[in-house]
Amino acid sequence: MAITQQGRVVAVSMSPTGGVPKHPQGHVVIGPQGVEGDFHAGPINRHKKSGDPEPNWRQVTLVAQDVLDELNARLGVGLKAGDLGENILVAGLGDLSQLKKGDRLQVGAEAVLEVTAQNRPCDTIRVYHPTLPEEITGRRGIAAVVVRPGTVRPGDACLISGSSPESQ
Repeated sequence: MAITQQGRVVAVSMSPTGGVPKHPQGHVVIGPQGVEGDFHAGPINRHKKSGDPEPNWRQVTLVAQDVLDELNARLGVGLKAGDLGENILVAGLGDLSQLKKGDRLQVGAEAVLEVTAQNRPCDTIRVYHPTLPEEITGRRGIAAVVVRPGTVRPGDACLISGSSPESQ
């Protein structure tokens, strides 16, 4: 049975270079291979450091505002939009840990993303707190690929509706 849950986009961020933070924008254009102009967009996974190239399964990343708020309160840090390297910060959808590979999200009026994995914390976020990667494990948001491109702005709806056949 399909579950429908609606939240909203708090912020959209991108950066032409790797690392953190990504920089909040008034809008982002999600093209066929990710956020246009963002370091992580494209056909090849830029995180893989050795071996043969592999397809990019993390074209777009999403993080929950609830997680930032909880970490800020508990760790006494001041995490804000883009600090965890996410392209889209959302509210009203919990910590996103319930999403599985194949689940789909409509973001804004046009864009559709398909979850490829829960996002693993990387060491670059230690700049905000020495134990942040360990503190956020299991709640670092999701990685997704683009099913349908579109423009996304803060305030847009973010709808989890059903799932693809692979996630059933």
